[in-house]
Amino acid sequence: MNLRLVALGHSNAGKTTYLSSMYTQLATGYKGFTLRDVSEEDGHDLLRAGRAVRRGVYPPISSRRTDHRFLLTHGRRDVAAFDWTDYRGGSLTSTAADDPETTGLLARLTRADGLIVFADAQRLAADVGSHEELRRTVVLLQRAVQPQSAPLPIVLAFTKADLVTDPAAWALAREATAPLADLIAGEERILDLSVAVSCGSRPAGVLVPVLWCLSGLLTHRVQAVESELADSRRLIKETRTDAHAVNSMVSWLKGVESATAKLKRYEECARIEKEELGRLRRPAQRLARVLARVQRGTVPPVGDLLPAEAR
Repeated sequence: MNLRLVALGHSNAGKTTYLSSMYTQLATGYKGFTLRDVSEEDGHDLLRAGRAVRRGVYPPISSRRTDHRFLLTHGRRDVAAFDWTDYRGGSLTSTAADDPETTGLLARLTRADGLIVFADAQRLAADVGSHEELRRTVVLLQRAVQPQSAPLPIVLAFTKADLVTDPAAWALAREATAPLADLIAGEERILDLSVAVSCGSRPAGVLVPVLWCLSGLLTHRVQAVESELADSRRLIKETRTDAHAVNSMVSWLKGVESATAKLKRYEECARIEKEELGRLRRPAQRLARVLARVQRGTVPPVGDLLPAEAR
């Protein structure tokens, strides 16, 4: 599987810190799954940054787009390759029609297999004016989400969640996500999840955004291949009785594909589908179980909204 994940979030939302923390946890292996950056140099950089975050040393705010190519393995088997693209915060606010970063972001969004929207929970709780930034992100998503049959996982990752302890503050932070909730409600193909994420010396919820996207996409692919394999087997059964010499001769004279040729084609499709299913089904089931375990306790608190005059 080759997937595309896009990370969105304004400057200082914690995207860079999250990526290094997530990679550091998975690069050493977690419950049989391991993540590797295809670029060895980039992988080393992420590990250094992730270890620094564990010591309380955070990376500087990034002003450029970041691209990574990752490979997820289970045991000794490759499960999924995915591109990670993290756009700078300015791409979300630029109003220039010819801004190459914004144009590139919109193009990437239309091809994305999964989206992770990063929101600074502490800032959203303390500054109602910052809610506009999240609204602008949703506007981009509205322009980019195209009607397709495949599911589109969208994760809302509340970063710096450990710094928000007041239920009323959490309510304000979650109030900012109303436009995103409206977008999700109007799109049947969107699968949504909200996660409270904390990095630093006591990371929490860090693995959930990426693993949840991959798990949903992997499960969908397994179901699709199971359906394709069932169709191939049905066609093989229907075609086998007609695959004989007379049929081949008649088909040759008419210039059409013979039942024998069809049978070989269906059997080759079934072979490929069976191999893919054998490679993906067990990791998909295992990842779903692992995800259920790491998701515990990562749902952002709801809290009670403050009266309007107190905001």
